[in-house]
Amino acid sequence: MAGERVNMVCETCGSDRVTRDAWAEWDSGTQEWTLGAVFDAAFCHACECETRIEEVPILGSGE
Repeated sequence: MAGERVNMVCETCGSDRVTRDAWAEWDSGTQEWTLGAVFDAAFCHACECETRIEEVPILGSGE
């Protein structure tokens, strides 16, 4: 994979213990759940509240 790698963090505290709401769809061909959609709603498990997620570069990961 080319380019800079990023980490997703809480805009309030900077923790990477964040999750987002999403839909999973059953794929009968592969017999696995696949990601159907990712929504804007996010939660920080460090702050224990809703948040916005920011992308921050992982230092030393660029090519």
